[in-house]
Amino acid sequence: MLKRTVTAAVISSVVLAACGGSDNHSTSTVKPQLFAQTNDTANAVLHFTRNPDGTLSAGSAIPTGGKGTGGVTFATGGTVGPDSLTSDNSVIISPDGSRLFVTNAGDNTVSVFSIDRNGGNPTLLATSSTGGALPTSLAFANGVLYVTHQQGTQQLGAYRVGSDGKLSQIGQYTTVQPNVLPTQVAVSPDGKFVVVDVRSLAAGATAAPNNTLITYPVNVDGTLGTAVSSPTTGQGPFAARFGSGALGRAIISAETVSNSVASYQLSDTGALSVISGPLVVPGNGAPCWLSLTPDNRFAYVGNGSGTISSYSIDAAGRLTLLNGSAASEPPVTPGITSLAEDSWVSPDSKFLYEDFPGDNKVVAYSIGADGALTKIGEQPANTLSRISLQGLAGI
Repeated sequence: MLKRTVTAAVISSVVLAACGGSDNHSTSTVKPQLFAQTNDTANAVLHFTRNPDGTLSAGSAIPTGGKGTGGVTFATGGTVGPDSLTSDNSVIISPDGSRLFVTNAGDNTVSVFSIDRNGGNPTLLATSSTGGALPTSLAFANGVLYVTHQQGTQQLGAYRVGSDGKLSQIGQYTTVQPNVLPTQVAVSPDGKFVVVDVRSLAAGATAAPNNTLITYPVNVDGTLGTAVSSPTTGQGPFAARFGSGALGRAIISAETVSNSVASYQLSDTGALSVISGPLVVPGNGAPCWLSLTPDNRFAYVGNGSGTISSYSIDAAGRLTLLNGSAASEPPVTPGITSLAEDSWVSPDSKFLYEDFPGDNKVVAYSIGADGALTKIGEQPANTLSRISLQGLAGI
């Protein structure tokens, strides 16, 4: 039976060894919305309306029909604490804004919702088994959903999404080796490649870190071709974000074990070459979560210590540190870090939204012309565990 205790020592190990959000952007005309998941045992979607001034108004929580982990963090041996999914992209939205996808790691399912174009309200269509163990990260393109799992010999799956929201598996793929710790899957803006981050070569705080990013060419039918592994400048790649437009083949990467960030260029072969980095992320708190502004100007890195670091991005994809502590939230519970986790930037590049699961809340920031962050509001997540908030995606 999994041990369900929270201690300062456990939280410290989570901050240093485990990190886990979503940064997809849609071109939809749906009323601006923001979604997260509670990851409670009876999982639910948290629904917020984004107001014109960037603040949030809370809506009702909608059950996913699946189970979360209730705050249990399997990557650290079944302890309970913030970052219970140790992943990015556990909640995503289709590019056209019509579908919402949510992982249910507690019962190995994924829920698919339709999004009402008038009010932005989600309606559950289907909750389907993935056939894998511990699904925690999602990516979607051209009718196919890609899912990474934290256990198994083939930890990446591809699924055709039906009009009824049900998933049909069309492929299973290995990553580095069995039972590694994949933290994120993403699709290139042109839909030609799937990229997977694998933080470490096993689960647990003492597991050897990985030092490669994995790319897979996407076939016409959505299945994947032979994987290409490229060395990273740092250790423990956790989150990788593609730029937009002219930087659609540039990847910004947060590499948590080495406490650094870097940028890479994706070639037509799937191989990556270094653009810039490694750049050390200031502070002592495991940089894991990452969002880019759609105008390609700024990158924001969430840290396990509860701090957000900011970087500028030039026309070639090179990174420059702007502010090692652009924003932070103090912990509200002694011994538990606030944890600056999953984040998302509005399509107009004006607002950043950030999960702080240790504080059980979502915080909204305005983004200045120089990339500076100004807090403009927050909304409680009201998770039952008070620490299991995960995932963030909007329209």
